[in-house]
Amino acid sequence: MRQGEHAAPGSREHELLAFANPLTLQRLRQCDDLHRSGFELLVVIDGDRFENAWGPRKLSGSLARWAWRQVSAELAYYDESTWDDRVAAPGSVVRVRRKAMLVWQAQARHAA
Repeated sequence: MRQGEHAAPGSREHELLAFANPLTLQRLRQCDDLHRSGFELLVVIDGDRFENAWGPRKLSGSLARWAWRQVSAELAYYDESTWDDRVAAPGSVVRVRRKAMLVWQAQARHAA
């Protein structure tokens, strides 16, 4: 969102993407104290398929279908398809290019 703009009611301000297993996804859905308005958490559960843990939209999909392209260890781009409410023809879909940046990564566990 640009400075000075306000989010429309029901719109998302921040979308977080996490990589985890299905059990972690279920646990995140049950942790109400972690849920924050203005945030959506999508969890990639098998390296490609994702579902939302919380947020106003019920999403599921695939990184491959979103044309996920990782350009470095910290940066990726993807195309999200959304309904375009601004056009005269109802039901139009637009693809929005998004940027994904790594904000946190778990430390690798070393076998002893």
